[in-house]
Amino acid sequence: MSFTTIIYAHPYDQSFNYGILRRVQQLLDEKGEKYRLIDLYADGFNPAYTKEELALFNQGKALDPLVLHYQELLKTTNRLIFIFPIWWADMPAIVIGFEDKVFLKTFAYVPTATGLKGNLSHIKEALVISTSTAPTWYLKWFGGNGIGKAMVGHTLKGIGIAKRRWLNFGNMDNHRRTAAGVYGRFEPKRLIFRRSITFTAEFSAVRKQRRTRYKSHPSG
Repeated sequence: MSFTTIIYAHPYDQSFNYGILRRVQQLLDEKGEKYRLIDLYADGFNPAYTKEELALFNQGKALDPLVLHYQELLKTTNRLIFIFPIWWADMPAIVIGFEDKVFLKTFAYVPTATGLKGNLSHIKEALVISTSTAPTWYLKWFGGNGIGKAMVGHTLKGIGIAKRRWLNFGNMDNHRRTAAGVYGRFEPKRLIFRRSITFTAEFSAVRKQRRTRYKSHPSG
């Protein structure tokens, strides 16, 4: 059986990111979609390599039990959904560490003379949902577009995922966006999960503000 795997990275349970997570889970439940959650902070995942782990890097081997567990989950995953804030125009270190330690050579890819050959092509789609204090256009044109180019355009492509999309909620400070974004002020206009594992996701603003127990937070 195949699943959607959500990779969530935010330590604050009243953040807008947490609201996004709750809404995504609700939508998957409503569609009857099976999913698993990887909560990197709650799991206590260590994104840094030890010298013992790094010594095995070229062999594509891992020592961290969590890494081995995550790899087992990815073997039966057909869709990935990442949810995280953007800090300093990039993903949090814990997400970078997840890519570094989990997407290992021989497991996620093999090098070839012309580039990488992805081994995770059974994962048909990847959706990256992020938040940022900077506007999205600034991240793309002046912030290096690290998510669009490095993560979506290189890493996820390199491990074999054909369909990839990045959705960002920018201007978090200016618009006081909180987790109400998924339960109140901002509602999904269309987030469709079909059993063919094809999805379309778009978010739009709802004019009427509603009160929520989630508090605003500068880290998203």
